[in-house]
Amino acid sequence: MEFEGIKPQGLRREEKSNKCLVYVLVIMVIHGAVLLIFASIFLRARTPEFEIGSVKVRNLKYGNSSVPSFSFTLVTEVTVENDNFGDFRFENTTGSVWCGSTVVGTMKLPAGRAQARATERLNASVHVSSVQISDTKKLSSNISYGSLELNSHVKLRGKVNIMNFMKRRRHPKMNCFMTLNLTGHTVKDLTCD
Repeated sequence: MEFEGIKPQGLRREEKSNKCLVYVLVIMVIHGAVLLIFASIFLRARTPEFEIGSVKVRNLKYGNSSVPSFSFTLVTEVTVENDNFGDFRFENTTGSVWCGSTVVGTMKLPAGRAQARATERLNASVHVSSVQISDTKKLSSNISYGSLELNSHVKLRGKVNIMNFMKRRRHPKMNCFMTLNLTGHTVKDLTCD
């Protein structure tokens, strides 16, 4: 005999075990969603930004005689800005400085490490000379005008190491354009992309 408010003992156990199973599944789905959000925000490796911060000119010598020439040293501060939640370790790198379509200098950057969510600053000196330039007419007009247009190109090779278990290769590139004022011994219009 059954009363309306009282259920048999067997039915109560089945409802309790079904509720427990539902609670466990809901908790597992919530954990999965949290892990997915965590992975998409923190474990994504982005390419660090890489650019020239400042440039100083040292030992500038130039002449516009029968064979126009120039020689100087660029002292640059290069910055590697790492927005990742892991450090970025990069290898030794060689970059080039161009005047028109001719390489006039080579810069060497040592291996290094940019900490997680930090900026690493490196100093590099580049000796720049017009020895390789064959178009002397254009060089002569640039020197008589008092300015030289230079650009530089560097590509870093390295790995982003996130939480010591995920390593992703990243290769930030830097292309910078600048105008060297020969009379003022300064660099102006420095832009990097």
